[in-house]
Amino acid sequence: MIRIQSKRSSIRSAKAIITIILTLAVFSWAFAGIEFTLDKVAAGVPPLLDFLYKLYPPDVSIAPTLFESAVETIQMVLVGTVLGTSLAIPLSAMASSNIAPRPLVMVTRTYLMVVRTIPSLVWALIFVIAVGLGPFSGVLALTFYTLGYLGKLYYEAIESIDMDTVEGVVAVGANNTQIFSHAILPQLVPHIVNNFFFMIDYNVRHAAILGLVGAGGIGFYLFLYLQSFSLEKVAMALLVLLALVIGFDRLSLEVRKKLVQ
Repeated sequence: MIRIQSKRSSIRSAKAIITIILTLAVFSWAFAGIEFTLDKVAAGVPPLLDFLYKLYPPDVSIAPTLFESAVETIQMVLVGTVLGTSLAIPLSAMASSNIAPRPLVMVTRTYLMVVRTIPSLVWALIFVIAVGLGPFSGVLALTFYTLGYLGKLYYEAIESIDMDTVEGVVAVGANNTQIFSHAILPQLVPHIVNNFFFMIDYNVRHAAILGLVGAGGIGFYLFLYLQSFSLEKVAMALLVLLALVIGFDRLSLEVRKKLVQ
């Protein structure tokens, strides 16, 4: 018995050593591929410090313009996230293997995968071409970006629900809509709320990126100032964006507390 345990211990130790060696080899390969060297890091410190020095002091004269664009960003994020979540809930049900037929599951998951594969910036570019510059194209981009990610998170949550509750509702003759609303949706509410606020926080920062292609919000001014090397204005735009992120983070925290209570 002792010999068997010793042999098993030796095998585990050998596997651990092999795993460590393979991990180090993979990371060495990755670092070599990106041409990472300490010399490049050291050489980049002075330009970085110079850039940070030029950000100060922030140009507060543009605060009214940035606050107005921040309100527009909030509107974009709220509408885009709500629309994306509203679309993600029914699609996630159709993509769940434990409640939907296999052909529908495969088609819906493929659709969600395609939506999720396209970056938010590309979605914004598509909708800028389709509907023109401005916040509406940004809202549509955030909607599809949210739909892709929440659709996956929600169908994974549905596949982990307690099926005994579902079977109980089926046993009393409920139709598909009643099954979803009375047996599935109540179990999903915590997942829906948590992921909704996660996407809001995520979309605040993504809304800034969408300004690169003219999709409205504070990002439009951020990239405008970057292009003109107006670094004091960039600093002010970043401060306003930081205030947005902190504000939404505090809001989501308070809402979660209320829901828990």
